[in-house]
Amino acid sequence: MSKSNSNKKIDFNKLNENQQVNYVKNLLFNHDLTFSLDILLKEEKKDLRVIKIILKVLKEELIIDRIKQECNIKDSIMPYVYSKIISLLAFYNKQNVLNAFFKSLDDNTLKSIAYYEYQNRTLVSISCDVFKKYCSKYKKEAKNSLNMDNTEKLMLTTGIEKYNYIYNKKTRNKNRLIYVLYLILVILIVASCLCFYGVNKAIKEYDGLVFNGIYIGDINLSKTKLNDLEIIIDKEKEKIEQGKIIVKNINENQVYTYKDLGIKVDSRKALDDIQKYNNNLSWIKKASMLNEKKRYKTFYLESNFIDKNIDDFVLRLEQRFNTEVVEDGLKVDSDYNVYYDKGKSGFKLDSSKTKEVINEALSALKEEQIIEVVGNVIEQDPKNKSLSVINKKVSSHTTYFENVGNRGHNIVLAASRLNKTLLNPKEVFSYLKTVGPYNYDNGYRPAPVYINGKVATANGGGVCQLTSTLYNAQLKAGLETVYRTNHIFAPDYVDKGLDATVYSTTTDFKFKNQYDYPIFIVSYVKGNYLTVDIWTNKDALGGKTYEPYSVYSNGAWLSFLKTIKDGKVIETKYLDKSYYKSH
Repeated sequence: MSKSNSNKKIDFNKLNENQQVNYVKNLLFNHDLTFSLDILLKEEKKDLRVIKIILKVLKEELIIDRIKQECNIKDSIMPYVYSKIISLLAFYNKQNVLNAFFKSLDDNTLKSIAYYEYQNRTLVSISCDVFKKYCSKYKKEAKNSLNMDNTEKLMLTTGIEKYNYIYNKKTRNKNRLIYVLYLILVILIVASCLCFYGVNKAIKEYDGLVFNGIYIGDINLSKTKLNDLEIIIDKEKEKIEQGKIIVKNINENQVYTYKDLGIKVDSRKALDDIQKYNNNLSWIKKASMLNEKKRYKTFYLESNFIDKNIDDFVLRLEQRFNTEVVEDGLKVDSDYNVYYDKGKSGFKLDSSKTKEVINEALSALKEEQIIEVVGNVIEQDPKNKSLSVINKKVSSHTTYFENVGNRGHNIVLAASRLNKTLLNPKEVFSYLKTVGPYNYDNGYRPAPVYINGKVATANGGGVCQLTSTLYNAQLKAGLETVYRTNHIFAPDYVDKGLDATVYSTTTDFKFKNQYDYPIFIVSYVKGNYLTVDIWTNKDALGGKTYEPYSVYSNGAWLSFLKTIKDGKVIETKYLDKSYYKSH
């Protein structure tokens, strides 16, 4: 972690709401909890604005984990946080704020606070009149839940001062009290001498070492050799220079490096400052830091950057994040799988405010920095959310063709017209309306067809192969056929009896979606293969699959459809009779 070389004091009340939230985040993430709350609560007013921001920020996982690690808390941090807030408000004698704070809490929260304060004997809170007003009703429950002897219970019930008074009144007279006081004084003098000797000896052991509680960013330097400081600080500098900035907006996150912003880190000043501070500590400060387990003093690497670097970076963010609204709907990926895309809202970056956020974030560089850009959101209205039920390919059929010449062109064109066709429940599909008309003006070219029992050339020759491919996919999906006609001559790309032909405006192919879910048709050509897939909801077919087949009988081909469930044929349905001419 590092910070800029600006020591300008931040006036919290002059910040806008977003800046205030970021300021509180920065404090709680980069400093210990007590220090952060002390800074924030000194200026707290009756309206609890600062406390509400603190509690809002403390819902973020990164900050919760940071405080848990710092304070060695395994469960919820909130009782500990409430205790700190109450203690600081009581310490600064902010009775009105305390009163408003307690009023804002529900009974369960008040009870949890009372339990925590009484069970941990937090005397600053317990002795506060406002605390007693709201929480004394839980004292008995909290006291009984503890495993204490009678003396401790008496202390908890009456308070330390009252306990001492009762005890002294019953067990001491004036002369004995004076005697005890003299005895205590002698003991204290002897203990002080022994303590001084022991502390002085312990301090000597820190010669050439960094005292406890001194940090560089998040690195604890306690008991580090002064000669090793330069190596540690240079490694921290390298980590920061290679660190990343995660820039977030409503639609996506982007990762950049500090190098992208032109930031340089100076490790020399931090090294000099730590050595100077450690060497100039007074005896009293050294003694107080001997058993320090938390942060006592934190130093930061300083960063240097110029406005032009930030301006260029904001320009890049504009180009990346400024987007138009993308409507929701069904999409087909490169493997022809169908999925519902929620779309996304549009966004227009506010350059000036985003620059402010970036500058604020760069006041304390970390190995990983998260920045939320500021801008105007153009909300997207999800108009096609009902299509999100389409989640399974229920049938597919593929046929082969020579993808050359006009016939190949016509098949590819027809497949593109059929592709992404949506058929709502109870709706009837018409091949002519979807793929036709099969004329030159609609892009179709002359190719061989059968007309009046003879081979001829006409615009749209070849589109019948797509009709037959679709017919087989439709049957496999269990969809109801409305109108189907077989070819005069049997085609070779599907089984006899399972083909379907179309012609001009006189012969159409139709089927109905009898399901309660919409169906979505995907058709595509890969090389010489034509495929039609049908998608709908996974529950539409009720766990059934369908298998069309045909048999020859008395000069005709009879087609049937088997219904299969749990591996067993539960129904066989007659479909149609097809007669073909011989060439």
